[in-house]
Amino acid sequence: MRILMINHEFTITGASTVFLRLAMHLRAQGHEVTVFPCNPADGPMTTRYAEQGIPVVTAAVAKNFDLAIANTVCSAAQVIKVGGGLRTIWFLHETEIGLNILLKSPELAAAFRVAAAVVYQTAFQQGVYGSFTYQLNSGKFHIVPNGIDIFPEQIARVQIPEKTRRLRVVQVGSVEPRKRPGDLIRAVVRSGLDIEAVFCGKVFTLEDDARAIMAQAPEQFRLLGETAQEETLAWMASADIFCLASVSESQPVSVFEAGLLGRPLLLSDLPGYRDVFAHGRNCLMFPPGYVELLALSLQMYAASPQLRADMGQAGQRTARRFSNAAFLAGFDTVIAAALAE
Repeated sequence: MRILMINHEFTITGASTVFLRLAMHLRAQGHEVTVFPCNPADGPMTTRYAEQGIPVVTAAVAKNFDLAIANTVCSAAQVIKVGGGLRTIWFLHETEIGLNILLKSPELAAAFRVAAAVVYQTAFQQGVYGSFTYQLNSGKFHIVPNGIDIFPEQIARVQIPEKTRRLRVVQVGSVEPRKRPGDLIRAVVRSGLDIEAVFCGKVFTLEDDARAIMAQAPEQFRLLGETAQEETLAWMASADIFCLASVSESQPVSVFEAGLLGRPLLLSDLPGYRDVFAHGRNCLMFPPGYVELLALSLQMYAASPQLRADMGQAGQRTARRFSNAAFLAGFDTVIAAALAE
C-alpha cells in the first residue's frame, strides 16, 4: 500500500516523534511510505526520516496514494484538500490549543467531516472537539493512546554533565507559553533549594523576568534547545525530579518516558491526565500557573527521598501500561477500519 504521511512539524516534539515511529512501523510492514510537509521541512526530524530511508517530498499527488495520514490539528487544511479523493486519517495531538485554532478559523473544522477516521489519545481530548463532531458518524472516531518504549542502550551511549547542584529537575518540551517553563524557573528560585533546572526543547519565547533569573545564575539553569532523543532520555534519566508545568496537554510523550525511567513526576493538574495520573498516587500535582504550589511541591520532593522513590516506582508502573506495540496495533486497527469504509 502507498501511504502519504502529511506532517506539520519537523521540530523534535512528542507529536513528531510518535509520527516518525508510526512511519517506521508502516514501512516495516512493507508499505511504501512518503512524507509530505505542510510547511518547509527544515527541522531535525527531516534527517531522522532520511536515516530510515523514508523520503520527504515537497509535492505529492493524491491519486498516487492509497491512504493519507495527517498529523496534528495544523494539518486540517491538507485533510480538507486531499480527503475528498483519498481516504485520510487525521491524527490529533492537541486539546485546548487545537480548539482555539479551530475557533479562530472555523472553516478548518470541515476536516472532521472529510476525514475517513479521526484519532485521539484520550477521551478528554475527544470531548474537547465535541461541538464540531456530535452530528458526525461516531464510528469514524477512535481513541489510541500513545505508546512509549525505551531501550537502555539508547541512554548508555550518551554522556551528559554532572549535576551542579544537589538536585536536578528536568523539563522536556518546547520553550513557549503553553509549556510554562518560566513557572518552573520562578519556582526553583522561590523554593530556596540547592537545585538546577534543565530544559530540553526548541526555544521559542521565554518571559523577560525568567530570562533575568537565568542570567543571574547561569550555572543553575540550562536551556539546551532541541536535543536528540537519546540525549533527551539521558537528561531525564539523570533527573531527581521530572517536571512538566504546562497549561494544556493531551498525552505528552515526555511524561511517560520519564515515568518509564522511574523519575518522580511533578505535573500540572490537567484534565487530560484523568484516570492515568493522580496526585499522591503516582505523581505530585499543582494547579497550572500556581508557582507557589509548584515551589512547595519541589520542596516536598527535595525533603523526602522516600517520596521520590515511591512516586518514581508508581509512575513507572503506570507508564508500563502504554507500550509502543499497543499503540501501533491500535493504529493498524484504525487503518483497517478506514480502508473498509
